Amino acid sequence: MKARIPLIVFIFLLLSQCVVAQEQDTVQRKKTRIHIEHYDVATFSKSMGDMQRLIGNVRMRHDSAYFFCDSAHFYEKTNSFKAFQHVHIIVNDSVEVFSDLLDYDGNTRFAEFFDNVKLMDDSTTLFTEYMTYDRNLHLASYPDSATTVRGDKTLKSHYGYYRDRLKEFSFFENVEVTSPKYQMYTDTLFYNTNIEKMWFEGPTTIVNEKNVLEGKRGYYLVNEDHVHLFQRPFMHNETQQMWSDSIFYDRTKGLAQAYDRVDMIDTSYKVVMRGDYIEMWENRGFSFATDSAYAISYDGGDSLYIHGDTLFMHFDKQKEEVEKLIARRNVRFFKSDMQGKCDTLTYLMADSTIRMRVNPILWAKDSQLSAEEIDIKVKEQSAEWVVQRGNAFIISQDTIEGYNQIKGADIISRFKDGNIHRVNVDGTKAETIYWIRDDDGSLIGIDVSDSETMVIEMENQSISIIKGFKAINETMYPEEDLMESARYLPGFKWHSEARPTDKDDIFRRIEAEMPQVVKEVSETPQESQFAEEEPIQEKEKPRHRPRKDIQND
Repeated sequence: MKARIPLIVFIFLLLSQCVVAQEQDTVQRKKTRIHIEHYDVATFSKSMGDMQRLIGNVRMRHDSAYFFCDSAHFYEKTNSFKAFQHVHIIVNDSVEVFSDLLDYDGNTRFAEFFDNVKLMDDSTTLFTEYMTYDRNLHLASYPDSATTVRGDKTLKSHYGYYRDRLKEFSFFENVEVTSPKYQMYTDTLFYNTNIEKMWFEGPTTIVNEKNVLEGKRGYYLVNEDHVHLFQRPFMHNETQQMWSDSIFYDRTKGLAQAYDRVDMIDTSYKVVMRGDYIEMWENRGFSFATDSAYAISYDGGDSLYIHGDTLFMHFDKQKEEVEKLIARRNVRFFKSDMQGKCDTLTYLMADSTIRMRVNPILWAKDSQLSAEEIDIKVKEQSAEWVVQRGNAFIISQDTIEGYNQIKGADIISRFKDGNIHRVNVDGTKAETIYWIRDDDGSLIGIDVSDSETMVIEMENQSISIIKGFKAINETMYPEEDLMESARYLPGFKWHSEARPTDKDDIFRRIEAEMPQVVKEVSETPQESQFAEEEPIQEKEKPRHRPRKDIQND
């Protein structure tokens, strides 16, 4: 007979017995006799402790369990036996165990299996080299490495347990789960095959063909292919990363839902999307964030902060790179040299263009720009040019009093070092009101002019040249000769109170006139409901956090 496994085995057995000692005390042990049902040849040896040697097609029974082997040593006085070669036990209707060697005590109903051990229960098979089985507790234990196969899944661990009555495995140390869909690595894993649910504790990594998920606690629903991660889990691929307090991931739908303190980063275009609730749809190629949501475009020291009631991030499904960012409802953004507000904002990453729609206002240094639509071209983190379409206005406050104003159907402004450098006013009528001052600051007069089109050159944030084209009218008024009401172009509005003052001020709510309702909005946000071509009226409602359907198990 082969030598017994050394001291570590007995230490393991002692520990395992301590773990289940409380449960074991409650078990009513039945001392029943082992029955020999068949053998080909039998011999008796009194010198070896009244041992019977059974050879050939041995079959024994103890209560409801049946034992098969090639040969056995049966000890009637101690109600025990040792079985050799092709050992096979039928524990119950579903559980069977195979090995090369078995040591069984009928009084304690405790079995030790050695070499080529295989436990089978329904469609689950466990392979190891040494295993114990306590029939009273329905508990199988292995102290040194085992591989468990169920369907298309293979599970490995350093040591573990199996409770056949509960259909539950406990895996510990260097646990690996491998399947065609994913690979999982953890320190502690519990797997109930009856309900097809896995629980994991400790640092855990799950890898699939699209993403890597890391967490410290959670569970996996095998049939649904759903993963729930808790305690600041981390999800990432080559270009995108996401942290939160908890993450739900549906691999079949390609849906990830992140809850509380969520950070989603696209490293290709250096964009961060934050909120207390974010959904990422891999198969549909977009994510959206709500509940204190904002985005950060970072590249260097000066970042752009964008807030909206809902943020969408659309990305290329093949390259896994962000294509555009859309902010909807109560949109406000802040950058050190540029701030703005509108109802819908679209940031196209490929050409660094920002589109502002529905009551947009842009502030650049001392200038306020407004229109029905505003487009901004960003270069090296600063505005390169701005296009204002429909009822376009540029207003800047005079150094002492009054307001310098430019108005037209459309305005194109070129920027240099964050300041407006050149302005082209197009349409049927271009208008300006400008306070002209001497070098010492004294007022020379108020210039009022209009023409069909106009080109304005700026220097040191002041108008240096105004060129009008066709139907030119220009008058220089002394201050006392120009009525107060005539000092403002029609449609003049100064919105200094709405201007964000810093990155935290983007969350401040601004009361403003909203557009008319153009379509109904369902309660659940869908991508089609937030198309930038169809702005939607927002109804005033209390802000709330999204309902959490996912509970910590």
